[in-house]
Amino acid sequence: EEAEERADIAESQVNKLRVKSREVQTKISAE
Repeated sequence: EEAEERADIAESQVNKLRVKSREVQTKISAE
């Protein structure tokens, strides 16, 4: 169970990073 929890946490962190990089790319292309 602990491993599953860690996987969920890692997944959410990756998703956050992806969202951030997407926002950055959008800002760059908008300028």
